[in-house]
Amino acid sequence: MLSKESPTEEFKVNDFITLKLEKGKTIIYINDKKFLHCKYLLIDIPINKIKDFDDINSIDEVSDKLDHSLEEGRFYQNVPIEMEFWGHCSNLQTWVENQYDTRLLHSNLAFPLLKKLTDVGDPMARRVFKDEIALRMVSGYKGVITYLIQENYLEYLNEEELEVLHESLKKMIANEFKRTYRDVIFNTELKTLVDLITENVRNSKTLLTTRLKKLDTINRKTHMGFSIENQGVHALALNKCRLTNIPDSIQNLTSLERLYLEENTLRNLPEEIGQLEKLKSLYLENNQLKALPESIGELKSLEELFLDHNSLQKLPETIKSLSSLKILSIWGNNLNKIPDAIRQLKALKILGLSFNHLKSFPDALTNLKSLQNLDLSHNKLTRIPATIRNLDSLKVLWLNNNNLKSLPESICELPSLQQIYLFSNPIINKLDAKSKSILKKLVDRGINYKI
Repeated sequence: MLSKESPTEEFKVNDFITLKLEKGKTIIYINDKKFLHCKYLLIDIPINKIKDFDDINSIDEVSDKLDHSLEEGRFYQNVPIEMEFWGHCSNLQTWVENQYDTRLLHSNLAFPLLKKLTDVGDPMARRVFKDEIALRMVSGYKGVITYLIQENYLEYLNEEELEVLHESLKKMIANEFKRTYRDVIFNTELKTLVDLITENVRNSKTLLTTRLKKLDTINRKTHMGFSIENQGVHALALNKCRLTNIPDSIQNLTSLERLYLEENTLRNLPEEIGQLEKLKSLYLENNQLKALPESIGELKSLEELFLDHNSLQKLPETIKSLSSLKILSIWGNNLNKIPDAIRQLKALKILGLSFNHLKSFPDALTNLKSLQNLDLSHNKLTRIPATIRNLDSLKVLWLNNNNLKSLPESICELPSLQQIYLFSNPIINKLDAKSKSILKKLVDRGINYKI
């Protein structure tokens, strides 16, 4: 009870919790040890805004409705400190009487307090701690879910408890998504989007805290979102979501033209991805792919394929069938050779092979008559074939950071060449007469070379 005679007023909530008013601040003590002080008090909802709170299920939701600019000081400047202290006492008493129901306190107070009570042996806290984590996770309220995840409260659950929780979360997220979009997306495509979410939610904090939404514009900078045309998913972005799996049902996105899956943890792609007949752009940078499915060659409409910073060791022969491909970027992989089949990519204009392990110039590249930009920098090339002269459309050639000791004279015969990068090669360390002659010819033709 509150002692009015004591210079430090205090209120004992139960055997474990005591509140004290010290120097104008309400301090919570657990087992007579200072735990934290209460920063501010939510004590009123304006009458003229009461309808805004009809659907409120927790103090967190009330807090999000209020003006947070007042949180730095006391919430009501004209309320006596003692009355504010009484308010905190009343709140904590109500919380205890309702068996530590975390909806009755703000999450950033309720859960640290409940965890501390569990640690000091409060039997009721021990009994409800994990249940409260699970209940608030499936409440659907983003603010609390985000808080629990960011503060690592899920780590207090064992594997069996986590499995049960994630099954509940999958159902909640799936049902919510279906309710929102069942009238605007084809059923089969709706199911695929649900599969993408539910099959990855266990490993993705992002998918737990952020909802996949329909957006007007989707590009490679989009974190999460999709666009729709005529009830079909036209573009889809799930970047930086820690995706580990692309479901087989991906084949149902028959209207998909652009797919962005950058900065995830994908190790493989399903063969069914080859069924995306309208796909024009596929972005897969910064994943953990070691191989591509054979079905990649079935993407007849594909124009852009970005595979930078994966762990690819080879490319499938079926890549030759990508007849519409204009951009192929495979920077930062583990390639030591390029399949001869690449010579069939007649539409290819940009090819990026930097930061791989190529020791010889792939002869098949000299058959790419439409190629305008070729980046072979940061490899282990020791020679350039004379047949490089066949690259009639080549404008920019990166050969820097290799082991080149000479250049073929035919490099001067490239009719469209505008720039060539040669720095960090042995040839530059000591230019012989032949190399000097080649560089002079390049200058005479107005070609800009960087050494």
